[in-house]
Amino acid sequence: MSLERVTITIPSETLSAAKEAAEREGLSVSAWLSRAAEHAAKIEAGLAAAEEVLAETGPPTPEEQQWVDSFMKQVSEPVPGEQVRPGHRAA
Repeated sequence: MSLERVTITIPSETLSAAKEAAEREGLSVSAWLSRAAEHAAKIEAGLAAAEEVLAETGPPTPEEQQWVDSFMKQVSEPVPGEQVRPGHRAA
């Protein structure tokens, strides 16, 4: 993987929060921001793919949407007794 140096401008409050989060996780601010940007890019790519599928297939039926809602609730709720760090969700 190649690395590139970039200059960015972000609000002071955002930078402070990123520094604190990076410190809590034992990462450099650069590594923390890189990981956050990668995560955001993956989410955007997934949303774009979902939009393409919906453009081809149309919206889900009420039954399909109910299944999706149930599935998402199941996978996003913490497992009883499992430790979840603040700001993170259980897988």
